[in-house]
Amino acid sequence: MAESVDVTAPDPQPSQSALWRNHDFVILWSGETVSQLGSSMSFFLFPIVGYAITGSTALAALAGTAFTLGSVLVSLPAGVWVDRWSRRTTMQLSNLAGAFFYATLVVAMVLDHLTLAHLIVAAFLTGVVGRFFGPAETAAIRTVVPTDQLATAFSQNEARQHLANLIGPPVAGALYAVVRWVPFLGDAVSYLVSAAAVGRIRSPLPAPPRSEQSVSSMRADIAEGLRFLWNSMVLRAIVLFACIVNFAALALFIALTLKLLRAGVQPAAIGLIDTIGAVAGIGGSIVAPAIIKRVPTGPLSIAVAVVVSVAVVPMAFTNNVVYVGLLVAGALFLLPAGNASILAYLVAITPDRLQGRVQSALGFSASALQPAGPIVGGGLLALFGGEPAMIAMAVVICLSGLPLFLSRDIRHLGTPDTWPDVAADLPVPEIIDDQSGVAVAMAPPGGERGAGDA
Repeated sequence: MAESVDVTAPDPQPSQSALWRNHDFVILWSGETVSQLGSSMSFFLFPIVGYAITGSTALAALAGTAFTLGSVLVSLPAGVWVDRWSRRTTMQLSNLAGAFFYATLVVAMVLDHLTLAHLIVAAFLTGVVGRFFGPAETAAIRTVVPTDQLATAFSQNEARQHLANLIGPPVAGALYAVVRWVPFLGDAVSYLVSAAAVGRIRSPLPAPPRSEQSVSSMRADIAEGLRFLWNSMVLRAIVLFACIVNFAALALFIALTLKLLRAGVQPAAIGLIDTIGAVAGIGGSIVAPAIIKRVPTGPLSIAVAVVVSVAVVPMAFTNNVVYVGLLVAGALFLLPAGNASILAYLVAITPDRLQGRVQSALGFSASALQPAGPIVGGGLLALFGGEPAMIAMAVVICLSGLPLFLSRDIRHLGTPDTWPDVAADLPVPEIIDDQSGVAVAMAPPGGERGAGDA
């Protein structure tokens, strides 16, 4: 998938400029914000629509499981293809595919022919295309955002996710009550908006230059990405922590939800926990750049693990949704800063030709155990009851921080200004404009790039 380079693209803007004046980042961020809002509506409705079709709570959960399964299964090969294709084309095709999948749901619902199998297939394929878009978008951010602003950029990405989680579900519920297919139509349109936004990015977003790529098999390319991730002591500790804590947190919150339902708490009240958590996430995202600038990245990651551990233990001993919500808020407040700083560090130290594979390797490794979370959480609840089940998962969450505590490299990882910048060591590649045949010098990925006012 080749991409033409626009030889008339504006000059890179200095990194001292505010990120909101970076035209390309603002366009990319805005388009994906709309898309994530649409996706949050669909994810909220998957079990509701599934239950309306089947009348079974077990079958209704299959759509959400299918999405997770599709995302995990394709993670590693998707990263290889992201590193071989134009990042712009990959993002646009992913968005167009997502729009098509949700459009089929709209048509089926309008005709009253939607089946559970159709819903599951659409959810599965949406998970697949998301695994292509995510690494391609992160690689694109590395191109259009200066290295010293990466942490701020990823903090803003954290904010949009929490904003979507705050707004999407209630909007979806309101629209679904009026016309059931409208939320899915909104999601289809949101994918088209994101695709159009990607087309407005001025910077070239091609695949890494072929001269930097060796011809190798899919297996060898996947192994290279995993090897890069595992050979970094910092990233290895982060992956071990993320894999364990993501699994245990999902199991804990499944157990929490079922425990509250058993105690007679209404679903609407349980939804208040998500609302409080989303507000805390937005607040944490706003202050994340200042935290990342002042707090060394390694100790910040350890602080996140400690705060999360302290917050989840008391959840086992209360059914008061306000108290639980406040505990969730405490657990989530530092998370945007922790996530953004580590992702920025990963992007900064990864060569451009490995961006897709390394990010996909991180995503796969961090979520490898997550599909087992609902099963373990529900199983422990059934066997031992709500409080023991939650205590067990809280203990696992507390232990998940051990890889961070025991890593000397994590303890000594400093603020972003002390990180190594692989872009500074990369040669400036020449990319041939497909239309003119003129060789165009590109700034090294992660260097000073971006243009114009938003």
